[in-house]
Amino acid sequence: MFHTVLCDMLEIRYPILMGAMQGAGKPRLVAAVSEAGGLGVLPTFGETEADLLRQIEETRALTAKPFGVNITPVGRAFTEKRAAICIEQNIPVVTTGLGDPGPDAVGAMRGHGIKVIPVVPTVRHALRVEAEGADAIVASGTEGGGHVGLIATLPLVPQVVDAVKVPVVAAGGIGDGRGFLAALALGAVGAQLGTRLICTPEAQDPGWYKDAILATSEEGTTITKALTGKTTRAFATPEVRAYEEARLRGLSAEDLKPFERAVRQGRKKGEDYEGTRQAVVGQICGMLKDQGDIKPVADLIGEIIQDAAARARHIAALL
Repeated sequence: MFHTVLCDMLEIRYPILMGAMQGAGKPRLVAAVSEAGGLGVLPTFGETEADLLRQIEETRALTAKPFGVNITPVGRAFTEKRAAICIEQNIPVVTTGLGDPGPDAVGAMRGHGIKVIPVVPTVRHALRVEAEGADAIVASGTEGGGHVGLIATLPLVPQVVDAVKVPVVAAGGIGDGRGFLAALALGAVGAQLGTRLICTPEAQDPGWYKDAILATSEEGTTITKALTGKTTRAFATPEVRAYEEARLRGLSAEDLKPFERAVRQGRKKGEDYEGTRQAVVGQICGMLKDQGDIKPVADLIGEIIQDAAARARHIAALL
């Protein structure tokens, strides 16, 4: 059911990818996604090489199914070292985001049989990574949590599909069977989930993070540069709103520093700083209402596929 070229390329049952999420993307969640028929993905940003090797080992102890590793190409040395680990460890799939991995890294990984799938926010970026040899591309809309561009998923995905020859996966604002089916209707060969997977028992984030998602409406997120210096969708906390209001007033970088500190100090305190919730989140948070939405990954992915199939049959009956 819903068998696309992505399933054959990655040797997975369902065309569903896990977005690389620092914090939530630990071996337990990665393995659960792969066991449920999708592709779990380990993040590397913020992890040492030893941490990455340990997490690869832990994930393999939990599943014999394929899983991927995400590389955030923040610098050539970082990218090359992480790529070398993926080659040595026979990782079958590498996703990349927040930067261009470059043709050398892409070529090296593909030369060892690794499928390379960059995450991009624009057609321009999609064309560039395709030229570098990407096997597939994730077109990520602004509705998603974390680092995002400014183009929504609905207009972005078909434009990327039309512009490139490689398969395209849709991401950003997808959290149920409706979103999954819509992604396929836009021409994508699969969907990537992020925020929705945080609201599973396998995601090892502090409890306040899940509670914050459940308590936040679709209006409770915003795009800000306060967390990392790059455009990021996060909880629209008072501190984040104050930073953005100050930035829009044209304050200098120096004058913005107190606002940045207010946000980042709260973020560092993590679960002990429940009141401000300085963390990334996607707009689908408004779809998640209560503890009943905290579902095991296998149940969640099964429901997404079944719901999408039922809706596809309903649409077909309208023709």
